[in-house]
Amino acid sequence: MVIAVIGPSSRGAVASELAKHLHFHLIDEDDIIPTPQHSLPSSSAAAVAESKTLNSFFELVIQIAKTIRLNQGLIISTKLSHSSLIDDLKQLAGTADERLVIVQCIEAQDASYRYQFEGVQVFTVDPKRFDANNLLAEMSSKVAKRNSTHLHALSLYNNYQPFTESGKGLKCKRCLELISGPMYQCMECNEYIFHKSCAEDPCDLKLVRQSCPKNLRASKEPPGYELPPEKQKKCETCELNKKDFSVSCRDCIFKTNMEGKFLPLIINHGSHSHPLNLLMMPPSYDYKFECCGCGELGKSISYRCYDCNFNLHVGCVLLEHTAKSIRHDHKLTLVYDSLEVTYWDKNSCEFCNNERKPEQWFYYCSTCEIAAHIGCCAVDQSQ
Repeated sequence: MVIAVIGPSSRGAVASELAKHLHFHLIDEDDIIPTPQHSLPSSSAAAVAESKTLNSFFELVIQIAKTIRLNQGLIISTKLSHSSLIDDLKQLAGTADERLVIVQCIEAQDASYRYQFEGVQVFTVDPKRFDANNLLAEMSSKVAKRNSTHLHALSLYNNYQPFTESGKGLKCKRCLELISGPMYQCMECNEYIFHKSCAEDPCDLKLVRQSCPKNLRASKEPPGYELPPEKQKKCETCELNKKDFSVSCRDCIFKTNMEGKFLPLIINHGSHSHPLNLLMMPPSYDYKFECCGCGELGKSISYRCYDCNFNLHVGCVLLEHTAKSIRHDHKLTLVYDSLEVTYWDKNSCEFCNNERKPEQWFYYCSTCEIAAHIGCCAVDQSQ
């Protein structure tokens, strides 16, 4: 997170206290740019000089920021007398996929300093009455309310225009590039927006099979989300509350998977006509579903169509369409719908002899005209 504390000279104490509470890096304009001792001969000359000085300051801030890890937090204390410089701050935060927050320091008797910032969350404080704990509680509450009240279900938009009425383009949450053409966006907020290709990356299920941790493919038991420590990402709420990454936090899990690319956020699967959203819930939520592929119970993690209440195990999504079984000589074909095959005079599994429900997937051998539960086939996924 990047926090810009703006306002007159009294902002310094606010920035310092925030940095102390959050353990963020602090860059203060007053420590870098000396206060002018003599006024310039004309207001226009002063404006030009001030603009050049601030531009130099932001160039220096960007250079310093490159030497530190922005995901460890950065606070910038600046007068920011030109609101147009907010674009520099947005770009700085965007380089590390971090959120920009403005803390505007305005004393009660001076409301003339207030600026309007588009597309940035702004908090206003009085430096004389400032309490860091109160501000952080307010920030945490707003972030939690924005992110935790819904599941970030992504919907496809095919005709997105690359610029808004104000001329500002939207950036993809994953690659940070401007979006044009098809995109996915959260249906309830504008926090998560992706290029279609980024949300579906990797679209090759063979690559997903190779990179997906085995615990995420577990069908019957809640996964432990044992993700590599170096890949774990804290959500904004946990960052503001000075908490570590937690598998009990839905947004930490979402952000970690989004940046680590363990599983695609969206999958277009042959068994369903709509895109399927990846849903990853903390095990403590006790989220359960019936898999529409194998018919068995699933917990915590699924690919889901919200419109149709259609859910699949991750493991079922990743099944090979044609595969070799150690229990049969011929290659088997995965069938999603019993109408795809011409025969149907036998409703039992070839291997276990138990009943098969026609609405559930099965593996089928066209040579021998046999069908079997997908769990009974002992499919070799390395083929």
